[in-house]
Amino acid sequence: MDSLRTLWPYLKLHRRQYVIGLLAVVIANSLNLLPWYFIRLTIDGLTGQLDTDPATPGVTLAQTGWYALGIVAAAAVAGAFMLLMRRMIVVASRQTEYEVRRDIFAHLQTLDKPYYDRAHTGDLMNRLTGDLSAVREMLGFGVWQIVNIVSGFVTSFAVMFGLSWQLSLIVMAVLPVIVGVLAYMAQLINERHKLAQEQNSLIAGKAQENFSGARVVKGYAIEDREIADYRALNLELLRRNIALIKVDGPLRSFTNLLLGIAFGLILLVGGRLILTPDSDFTVGKFVQFVGYVNRLAFPMMMVGWITGVTQRGLASWLRLRELLDARPLVQDERGRTDAHILDVSGEVNFDRVTLRYGNQTVLEDVSLEVPAGTFLGITGPTGSGKTVLAQLITRSMDPTSGAVKMDGHDLRTIPLTTLRGAVSVVPQEPFLFSDTIANNIGFGLNNAGLPVVPTRVSVVGLPPTPEVPQNPDPVRVREAARLAGLDGDIEGFPAGYDTMLGERGVTLSGGQRQRTAIARAVVREPRILILDDSLSAVDTETERRILDGLREVSQGRTVILIAHRISTLRHADHIVVLEAGRVTEQGSHDALVAQKGHYAELERLQRLASDLDREDDPVADIDAAADRLEGVPVPERAGHQAQRGQTQPQKVMK
Repeated sequence: MDSLRTLWPYLKLHRRQYVIGLLAVVIANSLNLLPWYFIRLTIDGLTGQLDTDPATPGVTLAQTGWYALGIVAAAAVAGAFMLLMRRMIVVASRQTEYEVRRDIFAHLQTLDKPYYDRAHTGDLMNRLTGDLSAVREMLGFGVWQIVNIVSGFVTSFAVMFGLSWQLSLIVMAVLPVIVGVLAYMAQLINERHKLAQEQNSLIAGKAQENFSGARVVKGYAIEDREIADYRALNLELLRRNIALIKVDGPLRSFTNLLLGIAFGLILLVGGRLILTPDSDFTVGKFVQFVGYVNRLAFPMMMVGWITGVTQRGLASWLRLRELLDARPLVQDERGRTDAHILDVSGEVNFDRVTLRYGNQTVLEDVSLEVPAGTFLGITGPTGSGKTVLAQLITRSMDPTSGAVKMDGHDLRTIPLTTLRGAVSVVPQEPFLFSDTIANNIGFGLNNAGLPVVPTRVSVVGLPPTPEVPQNPDPVRVREAARLAGLDGDIEGFPAGYDTMLGERGVTLSGGQRQRTAIARAVVREPRILILDDSLSAVDTETERRILDGLREVSQGRTVILIAHRISTLRHADHIVVLEAGRVTEQGSHDALVAQKGHYAELERLQRLASDLDREDDPVADIDAAADRLEGVPVPERAGHQAQRGQTQPQKVMK
């Protein structure tokens, strides 16, 4: 009942369609009783003519014609009402499916990062497809058949009791047995269907991960292992589906058995009633009664099937409700969020911020001031909290204690649309869409002025959905690509900016994906630009070009650059070093080098590595390399080659 209560808001949107459709079912079932009535009149008329009793009325050819016409007319009108029912109920179920899918997708857009860290993509996909289809089938064919069965039984028994109460009691004696068995089987069907759907979600998740990580699977040559894992999941689904069929399948056979017993008893008792002297139960009435029982045979057999459909639909609706009931940990809070804050300048302050995950402290007592327009660099060992610090600025999470402020406002008072509209983030692992490069770069454009998609409303009568602009400003896209150092690569592609990318941008190299993500962030012209180790996959020359572009766009904007390379950080206005969740050093590049702390050690090691790379350049020959290792001065390259009479080997590209 709780499931039906939560479904009611959607059913209420189409109550007119459902009422008309259900009335049409009742009328059609009533009209379907007429053919057997006309058959009874015809049979009784014919038997009256043959019994040689002048007192028994017979039937004329004209009357038979009218009876035949009545049968055809009743069938035609009943068919028209059944067509009306389909137009109402089945269409309403399809519209409800659309509305539920629309509302769930819209709700999923409001959920935050922690929810998607826990959720599985395959499970979400399965719920929006398999589970939603089960709910639609319940609301369409299921509702129609439930009313069809109930109204069919009520109208049929109303006439059957008028024909013979004895025979009617025989039929009714079978019903409690069927209902009792179905009540027990329905519970088993519900439980086993839920288990099957959960396994379907695991299979969908496994397939999604393998398709997305196909290159990793092939790179490690573990296709056979993945196939074996997928096979095991499918075998478990097969086992669970067979367990479901073992419960669902016998229902029809059991119903047929009970109906066979009922027909045998009807024949015995009905025959005695006809042969009883002075009985008004005629052959025509017997045929009419058997016709109604036979007409109820299909609904009786459908009871089991509809029970399964209903239970599967309710179980699937509970799974969909879990999505609708999920709430983000971070959201605009009524009474706290100030809707009048429509813009920010980019000043960021961390006021004694501490963040904990359970018993683990990720950030501890961090205080930091970042004036608007500052180019801030952040570095530190892996796991020191650099990425978390950036996520706090976008309110992907809230601090356990302390406050993150922007322009003096606690971030929890700034509307999320205002905050995130002012911040662009380039993550460590950029995500690209299966679209053109231009649309990937301009993904954050053309959002202003789009109407809010209404939810919890009927699709009937809604105005057509406005077209979402698909072509971002090409001038801004090209400028962003230039600033990200990507324009030269794009010009080398056959279709240029219209080049279609594979899923997640797999057709690009790692560096190209990072630069595309940087261009996507820059093109929005945000107040705050955060780059989370997003230059790790580019070479030093490309890095220099990107940093030149960033300095160009950083005028008047706050840029927060998280990196491990000193070459990336050295030109920042201010550099912060995080260690174990604490700010241990901060200052300019020169000041931090002079402090001889973690930053100075990092600079020394990277400078040493750079010197070693230069020392590792290929030399003229093996003897020269040996001389270098022994500290012997290397002769002039040309003269040495001439002396040895050898040619210079080809340099190995790294």
